[in-house]
Amino acid sequence: MLQIVKQLNKKFILIILIFTLIIITAYQSNTPPKKSENFNGEKSEPNRSNSKKNKYGKIGNTKYIKKVYFYLHNNYGLSAQAIAGILGNWVQESGIDPIAVQGDWKYRSLKNSKENTNNHQKDIGVAQWSSKRRAQLISYANEKYNGEWWNMTCQLEFMTQYDGSFVEILKEYSLTASDNIVQNAVDFNEKWEVSADDENKIARTRGSYAENVYKYMKDNNMTGEVEVDKLNNLRFIGGSIAY
Repeated sequence: MLQIVKQLNKKFILIILIFTLIIITAYQSNTPPKKSENFNGEKSEPNRSNSKKNKYGKIGNTKYIKKVYFYLHNNYGLSAQAIAGILGNWVQESGIDPIAVQGDWKYRSLKNSKENTNNHQKDIGVAQWSSKRRAQLISYANEKYNGEWWNMTCQLEFMTQYDGSFVEILKEYSLTASDNIVQNAVDFNEKWEVSADDENKIARTRGSYAENVYKYMKDNNMTGEVEVDKLNNLRFIGGSIAY
């Protein structure tokens, strides 16, 4: 009799275990997945930039489109068309992102930017500065921004006052920029950005991005005309022109 009771107890316990497993499995299958974590341990949020991409095409970071426009137009009088030509190049270079490091599109982070500060093999910043220009940007950031070269204002100040002979080149480009947005992108690349791409490719890519950016700018009241008197504020004020 005792043996029979023991066997019944075992069967009863087994039935309870099986029933418990079924309940746990059903609960897990109906529980929504947790948000994934990115490489910084932060919760990933849905990408809400697609609406702008669908309407305008590829235009880069809209936050910095506004910052660049207001900085260059309000302080130095660049026209909206000239700025669109610049930004079209920067969409290609960095996605208009000041923390960019060469080749970091899939793993971009401020941590990576900091770690590559002294890696002179990697171009940096919104314009992907390299060689002597990269070194000068780092030097300027060390002097004025506690080494934070990834700060957009730091890069814009450097561009308009400390980037050697390229400050004068920027001024010449801004004086001759026209209503032809694609040509502006081509001219800015040839004179200032100096990429290895041929003119036809530049027109197809950077020129197309510049047109996209200009559409966004017009829809958001960034349509200022050139102000020649302000363009004269574009001048190198560093100690000596290093390049």
